[in-house]
Amino acid sequence: VKVIKRLPYMNDTLENIIGIIYARDKDVYKKVLKMISKNKMILRFDLVNEYKNKNGIKAVYASVERIDGRIAGMLFKDCLVYEMKESIMSGIEKWNIVAESSSFMKVLPKIRELTYEFKVVENTYDPILSIQNELTHKEMEILKLAVNKGFFDTPKRVGLEELAEELGVSKSAIMQILRKAMAKIAKKTVFD
Repeated sequence: VKVIKRLPYMNDTLENIIGIIYARDKDVYKKVLKMISKNKMILRFDLVNEYKNKNGIKAVYASVERIDGRIAGMLFKDCLVYEMKESIMSGIEKWNIVAESSSFMKVLPKIRELTYEFKVVENTYDPILSIQNELTHKEMEILKLAVNKGFFDTPKRVGLEELAEELGVSKSAIMQILRKAMAKIAKKTVFD
């Protein structure tokens, strides 16, 4: 389950959520839906769309949820949050939060009280995130495709020919764009 967007509701105790459910098989998908239906914090849950293919099931959902007494509620109430995303895989919640530092540090002890195990993996601005602003749309598109198709895996699952064929461009064009994108990422990582 991955939360894509959180939108404030008409009062401070509720929020609208748009999210995605991924499941490799039908049984896991049904279990996730059952867990959601039993969650008393979720007041309304609607499946917006469902996609089934050989890799499993992907569903887009919209929900109205209570936030009081939850991590999201504490963050929204006591912290200046610029962006917040959450995903749940294998029973582990992962939160990506961009927030004002001092207010975030003040709310951390309250969050720790709510959780079984809690650790801050990164508590400062990561310069690699800003590289997205420097990559062109085409560079980002090709990088995403290369990563998703396994171009960077060892051994490679796909080569330049397959990437070029999928995008309808030459092999040399793909290589040139990939090299430019990787050079930007490398320079940003090394020099920032």
